[in-house]
Amino acid sequence: MALLLVGLNHKTAPIELREKVSMSPEDVPELLAAFRRCEGVGECAILSTCNRTELYAVTEADALTCGQGIQRFLAQARHLDGIQLDTHLYQHQDQPAINHLFSVSSGLDSLILGENQILGQVRKAYVAAKEARVTGPFLDRLFPWALRVGKRARSQTRICQGASSVSAAAVELAQKIFGDLKGRRLMLLGAGKMTRKALKLLLAAGVERVKVVNRTFSRASEMAEQCGGEAVPFEDLDKALSEVDVLISSTGAPHYVVTKERMTQVMRARRGRPVFLVDIAVPRDFDPACGELDNVYLYNIDDLQSAVDQNLARRHDEVKQVLAIIESETEEFFRYVEGRQVSSAIVHLRSGFDTIRERELERFSKKHKLSPEQAALVEKFSQS
Repeated sequence: MALLLVGLNHKTAPIELREKVSMSPEDVPELLAAFRRCEGVGECAILSTCNRTELYAVTEADALTCGQGIQRFLAQARHLDGIQLDTHLYQHQDQPAINHLFSVSSGLDSLILGENQILGQVRKAYVAAKEARVTGPFLDRLFPWALRVGKRARSQTRICQGASSVSAAAVELAQKIFGDLKGRRLMLLGAGKMTRKALKLLLAAGVERVKVVNRTFSRASEMAEQCGGEAVPFEDLDKALSEVDVLISSTGAPHYVVTKERMTQVMRARRGRPVFLVDIAVPRDFDPACGELDNVYLYNIDDLQSAVDQNLARRHDEVKQVLAIIESETEEFFRYVEGRQVSSAIVHLRSGFDTIRERELERFSKKHKLSPEQAALVEKFSQS
């Protein structure tokens, strides 16, 4: 028996190819069924995200032949040229494959070191395979084990601590300033991609009563509807700014939207209440001098990126500990597999011995014309 892994990720393939290979959750059940029908595949699972697509298979057939079949299946399933695809694929077998999955679940193989999202993606991949009834004794043990390793890496090291994106850094800084964000009021100035990401994280952290300000009111209304907030006309910006606790700004304006003088007037209306401003626009929306005002906490994209870089540097210091956990867990799992294989061999031998014993007993009983009582005694003796 062999465990095979065939895949590609952000290290081996460009985004254009990863997009073509990526499999949506809706497509996975049908693809799993087709994968299971590949020659030699006994159990299988598919892990597909924006940064990786990996096919796991358990086979009793020749590993090399089965691996080549998996590569052909992947190319055909995604309507790609096999030769072109093969140059971006990696293939692992047995212990290296186990080690790789444990590295993935621990966040060591992610684009952002230590990111948490991959653990949920591994779980979903296993659940999908389980629901498609294409797993078996091996994968039913391997994937829960991988989830355990990922949790252990995160609980026993600091591999996932600290914000790893500009949006997450904004939320982290807001929490440092205000503590609990539950009930805090938020305003979005503009509707950029990072603004939307930060909004999602801030809402999850408990921020309420969202206001959306944009030069185009219809766009503000659309975004406000998506987050259950209130659209505010651009000319009412100062009034809205005087009422909120947190503001995320990304307008794309070619000049400062809020000058120091304007912010001074806003702070008078706020009566000194602190406000947290996240300016992720390039060029910047807020005059940097606004940050000189009392109780104005102004951060731009460079400030946030600096915090992210420091956090990622600290995460890199944890890699050695995580690798030790992965190595230990891989060896333990491999010992478990070898033990199961020995046990299976013993069961097979015992079954063979029982078949021989029963055949010889039947022949002996017929030859010597044993009575039922005598046959029972011989049967008992043969089992001792």
